[in-house]
Amino acid sequence: MKMLMILAWRNLWRNKRRTIITVASVFFAVLLAICSESFQRGSYEMMIDNMVKYSTGYLKVQDVMYHDEPSIDNSLLYDDALQSALKPYAESIDYLVPRIQGFTLVANDETTRGALLIGMNPDSEVQFNDFRENIVAGDYLESGDQSVLISSGLARVLNAEVGDTLVFISQGFQGASAAGLFPVKGIVRIRVPEMDRATILMPLAAAQWFFQADERLTSLIVMPNNPADTERLANAMAKGLDAEWFRLLTWKELLADFLKLMAFDVAANKVFLYILYMIIAFGIYGTVLTMMVERTKELAMIISVGMKRSQLAVVCVIEMVLMTLLGVIAGALAAFPVVYYFHHNPIQLSGELANVMIDYGFEPVMPFSMSAINFLSQVYVVSVISLLVSIYPVYKVYSMKVVESSKL
Repeated sequence: MKMLMILAWRNLWRNKRRTIITVASVFFAVLLAICSESFQRGSYEMMIDNMVKYSTGYLKVQDVMYHDEPSIDNSLLYDDALQSALKPYAESIDYLVPRIQGFTLVANDETTRGALLIGMNPDSEVQFNDFRENIVAGDYLESGDQSVLISSGLARVLNAEVGDTLVFISQGFQGASAAGLFPVKGIVRIRVPEMDRATILMPLAAAQWFFQADERLTSLIVMPNNPADTERLANAMAKGLDAEWFRLLTWKELLADFLKLMAFDVAANKVFLYILYMIIAFGIYGTVLTMMVERTKELAMIISVGMKRSQLAVVCVIEMVLMTLLGVIAGALAAFPVVYYFHHNPIQLSGELANVMIDYGFEPVMPFSMSAINFLSQVYVVSVISLLVSIYPVYKVYSMKVVESSKL
C-alpha cells in the first residue's frame, strides 16, 4: 500500500496543470459553500439570540394552563417549594427573571388606552434585557419604586411626560378589582414596534400588589450558564418539576412559528447549495474525464507490463483522495480568515433595510457564524462528491481493453 501511495503522489505531479485544475475546483467549491453556509447561519443565530434575549429567554417555567390560556388566574405561585425545586440546578443556571404581566387600561386626563403591563425585577431585568440603554427620558426603575416606565410610543399617544400620574384599571387574580395611581418615572424606547406602542414596565412587587397576586408570576425565565446546555437542563428540570402544576418550555417551543418560517428560508438556501454541489460534481467529473482520456494509453501500458487492475484502480482512487484532501484543506483554510473577519466585523447594512431591522430590535448587520458545523458539513459533502466521482476511474480501469487502448 505504501508503494501505491508513493506512485499515486508522483502521478499527481507529473502533470501539474491537470492536478492544479482539479484541486482548484474542489478548493473554490469548499470556499463558496463554507462562506454561504456561514453567512446564513450567522444571520439566523443573531436573530434567534436577539429574540431570546429580548423576549422569551432560553427556558420558561409557567403554570400548566398559562400557555394555552394566558391569564393572571393561571399564574404560578413562586413560593419556597418552587424555589427549592430549582435549587438542584443552580450550578447550571446563570440567573432567573421573574415576571407577571397582564392587560390594563391606562388613562390620564385626556386619553385612555389598553396596554401590556409587565411587572419585573429591575435588577435581574438588567442582566436579561437592559432597558437602561434605551431610556429616552427620566430614570430607570428600582425594586422599591411605586412608579412605572412607559414605552415611548405609548407616551406619545397619551401625551405623557416624566412626573405625570396615570390611572390603571384592570382585573386582578381570581376576579379581584385592580386599580391604582402610578407616576411616570421614565420613558423607554422598546425596539419591537408593537411593544413600543403599548407597554408599561413596573417593579415586580408593585405589579403583584396591583393585580392582587402576591408571590405569583405568569412566567419565570431561566437563563442557563451555557445556552448550548439548554436542552439538557430542560430535561433535568422537567424531572424535578411537578408536571401537574408546571410547564417547562424551551426557546424552540416558544419560537416555534419563527423557526418554521426560518426553515423555509433554509430550504431555499439548500436549493442554492444543491445547485452549487451539482456544478462542483460536474466540474470535478469533467476534469477527471479529461485526465482519464489523456492517460488511457499510459494506463494500458502499465497493465500490459504486469500491474494488476485492482492495484491500478487503488492508485487512481488514492490520486482522487489526495487531490480532494488538498482542495478541501486549502478551501477550509482560505475560508477561515474570511469567516473570522466577518464574524468580528459584520457587514453593515444601510438604507431602508437597515431601518427595518432597527425598528424590529435587530442590529443592522449581517454577521458570519464561526460554528464548526459550517466547516465540517461542507468539507464532508464536497469530499463525498469527489470520492463518488472517483468511481469513474475505477470503472475505466476495469473496463479498459488493453490492446486497443495501447494503440491510441
